Amino acid sequence: MMQKIEAILVQLTRIADALENAGGSALGVGAAVPSNPYASPDVPAGYDTVLSYFAKTNPEALDLMGDPIADTQRDGFWLKHQASRRDIQIISVEAPAPLKEIGIETVNAYPLELLRERLG
Repeated sequence: MMQKIEAILVQLTRIADALENAGGSALGVGAAVPSNPYASPDVPAGYDTVLSYFAKTNPEALDLMGDPIADTQRDGFWLKHQASRRDIQIISVEAPAPLKEIGIETVNAYPLELLRERLG
């Protein structure tokens, strides 16, 4: 039994070394980079939406949310209020597919500085 475990560990070490040396992908296999399902098209540089920013900067927390769309609404309200209060421009952009599926066609994009202030 111990020899089988050692053999498995040797193989796993070889696989790990091969992946590390190949830059994270196995030979002959392209590494799939997960896309951001919450990314909106045509967001101007320096801006992002709440869900897209969250998915880029803290995807683990987004994965823990029961309903990311509903669970980030409070952040959107705060951002909208702060932008209005500080006379910061908000841009309306096309909603990503998961929001369009529930009837939301546009979302607000906020300056990255404001998003960092709220979401880290």
